[in-house]
Amino acid sequence: MFSHLLKELRKIDHKAVEGLAGTSNSLAYKVHEIEKHFHGRERWWGALAGPDETNAIEANVGRPFAAASGADTWGLAIPICGTADNPVLGTDVKFDAHRIMVTDLDDDTTPWRMRIIYGTGTSGDAVTAGQWTEFMVMTNAVPGNRAGASPVDVMMPRVDVGSKCWVQSWNDTNGEVLSFFWGAHGYAG
Repeated sequence: MFSHLLKELRKIDHKAVEGLAGTSNSLAYKVHEIEKHFHGRERWWGALAGPDETNAIEANVGRPFAAASGADTWGLAIPICGTADNPVLGTDVKFDAHRIMVTDLDDDTTPWRMRIIYGTGTSGDAVTAGQWTEFMVMTNAVPGNRAGASPVDVMMPRVDVGSKCWVQSWNDTNGEVLSFFWGAHGYAG
């Protein structure tokens, strides 16, 4: 009797795992989310000609997104995913921006900050609500580490397909342009 009970206690969960279709924030849900993040499919996007908050992405390698900086502040938020865009498989209902690949910088001698904003209203509303993540890039910090050498990993929550995403950049000089492509991970639930 005790050996059976001990065997059951060694298990975290003896029920079938429903993963992302199960109870949100349960252990099985979180483990499955992590598994899908590291072993999921990734899709890469360039800018649609004239990206807007409805349509912003196109599967191309000829037209990167371009975000102009402010002078020691955030530049204008540019749309990188619109409400009619689906940056992942058609069956996926959620996504995250997983990586950014910088292809060109007007100023490659100073650090840059990038911010991905996500939400359903305006970019300003999303920033006020804290719906953003940021990271830094600097292409000349290491010899041979030029723009586009390798993608930068992005950490952000999953959002619903149909959500809008924007990017802002920050440099010490106003109007400097950072060009990039971005990749997304998709999730079934």
